[in-house]
Amino acid sequence: MIFETGFWQIQGSPFSWAFAFVIILIALIISFQTWLRMKKKRRIALLESFRVLIVMLVVFTLFDPGMVEKIDNTKKSQIICLQDVSESMQTKDVMVEDGEPIERSAWSKKFLQNQWVQNLETNASFLVKNFSSPAGPKATNITHAIQQVLNQNDSVKAILVLTDGDTNNGSSVLSVAGKSRALSVPVYSVITGSDASLPDLSLDEVFAPSYVLQGERVMISWQATNHFKTSQKTSLSLFSNGEKILEKPVDFQGGESISGNLSWLPEKEGQIDFEIILGEVKKETYKKNNQKKIRTRVESKTIRVLIVDSLPRWEYRYLRNALSRDPGVNLSCVLLHPGMDSPSGATYIPEFPTDEASLSPYDVIFLGDVGLDEAELNEDQCDLLANLIQYQASGLIFMPGRRGRQQSLTKTSLGEILPVVYDFEKPRGLGTQNPASYILTQKGRDHWLTKLRGTGEKSRDFWSKLPGFHWSATVSKSRPGSEVLAVHSNYVTEWGKMPILVIRQTGAGKSLYLGSDSAWRWRRGVEDKYHYRFWSQVVRWMAHGRYLAEKEGIKLIPSPENPRLGEKVFLRCIVHDQYGFPLEKGQVKGVARHANGEVENVTFRKDPDCSGVFLASIQAAAAGELRFEAVCEPVDNFIKTKLYVEESNREKQGNPANPVALQQLANLTGGVSKNYRDAKDVISALSLESKTTPMLKINNLRTNLYWGSFLFFLLAIYWTGRKFFGMV
Repeated sequence: MIFETGFWQIQGSPFSWAFAFVIILIALIISFQTWLRMKKKRRIALLESFRVLIVMLVVFTLFDPGMVEKIDNTKKSQIICLQDVSESMQTKDVMVEDGEPIERSAWSKKFLQNQWVQNLETNASFLVKNFSSPAGPKATNITHAIQQVLNQNDSVKAILVLTDGDTNNGSSVLSVAGKSRALSVPVYSVITGSDASLPDLSLDEVFAPSYVLQGERVMISWQATNHFKTSQKTSLSLFSNGEKILEKPVDFQGGESISGNLSWLPEKEGQIDFEIILGEVKKETYKKNNQKKIRTRVESKTIRVLIVDSLPRWEYRYLRNALSRDPGVNLSCVLLHPGMDSPSGATYIPEFPTDEASLSPYDVIFLGDVGLDEAELNEDQCDLLANLIQYQASGLIFMPGRRGRQQSLTKTSLGEILPVVYDFEKPRGLGTQNPASYILTQKGRDHWLTKLRGTGEKSRDFWSKLPGFHWSATVSKSRPGSEVLAVHSNYVTEWGKMPILVIRQTGAGKSLYLGSDSAWRWRRGVEDKYHYRFWSQVVRWMAHGRYLAEKEGIKLIPSPENPRLGEKVFLRCIVHDQYGFPLEKGQVKGVARHANGEVENVTFRKDPDCSGVFLASIQAAAAGELRFEAVCEPVDNFIKTKLYVEESNREKQGNPANPVALQQLANLTGGVSKNYRDAKDVISALSLESKTTPMLKINNLRTNLYWGSFLFFLLAIYWTGRKFFGMV
């Protein structure tokens, strides 16, 4: 409750007033009793009346009275208009009076040229600022624009935002609500754009690896969206260096986003410029968002492969023969035959590698029916294998056999690399009289490892027509983080169909589990055609990371291969000394040259978990070619590589306006948010904000030094009087 009397203001609740009345009444009673006790003398009556007056003045002071002083504000208030200039504002979906849609940005510019701006400037200073995002017009960061205004302008009266609401960069718009309310700066907004998407098909994302090995399939991932309300049928075409090599039909439901992969086997090495085109349909709004270009290269490398098994079963024999005939594979084999010496021959080595120097050259290792045993593998060798996969980006393939020896490896460091959880109640696996088959999962149907189609062959379901298998290892389920590509056609565990083909990313490397040892049966009637094709793809997929950049004694592995602008690139440098052992002591220094000419020094730190591995990271600061150079002085070795940084474009034309966040922000800050059709409501509310109001200055009596001195003086007179009249 506030009472104003002229230019004075007195505050107090009804309870306070009642309490003050009681205090004054008590003072009157005490003074009256004192006057009676002093035989009703006139001078005592005057002195006690003086005390009651002092009590009333003190009580009056405790109500914090103040004199209100009005000060006219001669300085105009400031209204900041933030105009969105990101690429999504080029969408033509704003309807004007003549019925022709115009761009959102064109409507905003025209809106700011109307008479209301001049009317507003009679009472306020109106300033227009363009914004998109700190990274440029390919993203929108409304939060950053509002924060800049609140931080840099202390005389802002209100903020007006002209945007489609498509904020796709930075923190939530609502994060500025607290500061806006604290500063009493309401946020108004006019949302430009249609409430629904325009009819259109768009090719949103395309990705391909930066390089592939000779004989490795190029897997191009894509994502497209149908902005029509009805279903649409079209095709997706893949061009290699201007030549059409692949076409795939695509069916969309209304408003559906779909993704998929295009797989193609290059015939020769060299650079390939791919172009992916989504076929146009009738009544499409935009024609420029149906195609994307991407680049990769094909390199010829020799992959070092090691096969480790116990008994020379059929799977081992045919796998050894297939890989030994592959010109891109340098094969080594070791048989840990129970009770017998290791065999000798062209591809055989006498024993399993016992140190890092002899094991690290291998890119892919096949681990057959071997386990933890004095005559097979020991824990130190398992640790060497685990470090090779996790820290040096090699690949490990688990191919269990009927002896069930691999189950003992789960007790070692290889247990974390294994993609599945073995069923220990059935160590010798599962045999069936009738052949079982591989059933591809959705992930398996899209993964290029399962693409057995060769160049020029018709597309068909190869896996359902492959010869089946009669035996498989038994597992309970796949481990978290693994990807199941195929399951057993018949056997079901408590978790569903039993996984039979599983892959896993583990550290810098990969692992694969194939639960059946009957892939050699795929040769029936076609010889090595599908058997060789599958394993050839597997070894190249697993060795991919090792050859992103490599030379004798040093490797540089960037992740991701094709970073986006602003994304962090992690670098793993693997260095060996002149004897082939991982470098124990030393330092790796690097230099990064960005596409904008900026040069940045990169400091690698030693990986504490693995010798010879050095780690670093860097931000992709500019779109275009990003060049790296790493130097290791102790071994006088260096390596160079380059990546292509893609410019991330989050602004998609044709998307509907998104008003929700700005409407919530307006409600929280006391502003108004409307669609462009109701922009007059925003202007009317903003006009009230522009009017200058006088400042009120309250001079509180309670804090006035003279008033306090006056009360002290009165109290001094009262107590002196009591002494003078003999009352003390």
